[in-house]
Amino acid sequence: MESVSAIKKIQAEYNKLSCTEKRLADYVLKNSRKVIEFTVKDLAEASNVSEATVVRMCQHTGFKGYWAFRMALAKEVDRYQKDTESMEAENDLHGIFKKYSANMISIADNIDLETVNKCVELLRDCDQVHLIASGNTTPIIEHMGFRLGRLGIRNTFNGVADYYMNQINLAGENDILFAVSQSGSTKSVLDGVALARQKGLKVIAITAYKNSKLGELADYVLESKGDFSRFDFYKSYSHLCEMAVAEAVLDLLAVDEKIKAVVQEKSTDTLEIFTDMKL
Repeated sequence: MESVSAIKKIQAEYNKLSCTEKRLADYVLKNSRKVIEFTVKDLAEASNVSEATVVRMCQHTGFKGYWAFRMALAKEVDRYQKDTESMEAENDLHGIFKKYSANMISIADNIDLETVNKCVELLRDCDQVHLIASGNTTPIIEHMGFRLGRLGIRNTFNGVADYYMNQINLAGENDILFAVSQSGSTKSVLDGVALARQKGLKVIAITAYKNSKLGELADYVLESKGDFSRFDFYKSYSHLCEMAVAEAVLDLLAVDEKIKAVVQEKSTDTLEIFTDMKL
């Protein structure tokens, strides 16, 4: 019988937790290895909540109490450690690509197809897309901006908050916002999304954690979590999964009949321009 995942339980119930329970949940998700050694009192002090809050969060996530929760979490940490050691033992080129492949399949199995199709429609029919990200996620939106441009879709993209906040402030009513944040908690990105919501723009987000703050604010969430064990997230700088989700959406957009017609028309116009130049 498969053991209950404490991490998945927290993720599933996160939005239903109180503010203090969410603070506790965030601490557990970031410090899972430490928590399995904690008593109720230790965890309460470390996360700056009451012992009663610890017990309530455990119950609200489907456990009878803290002991059952901690045991489930400990098993999960142990299982993840063994999986990590196994992967390290196969840390050759073939093993690396095998891991990439497994992550891509996991994303495909868990992403919501209806949401993806709606995002493609929004991108196709909007006046302009405002792409925002921060830090080492910025190259993803730069690539997206280039590909959208090739498909005839007007867009802005930048990883500097002052720039994209200004673009969002000037956005038209038929513009949309596309935000990328692996953690879903990048403050500058959340500020941009909040402004877009005030302007009445539809918001699409790529994030590994749909129960994050970004997930709560976005109209459509494209989940990019390939590895459902969270323990190495805060040590990982890879954005392969976020790029894969972005590429999938762009590929679907590229085969849309309306977009294909626009691209064909622009290609014809470009050919005529070059022909005239030669003449």
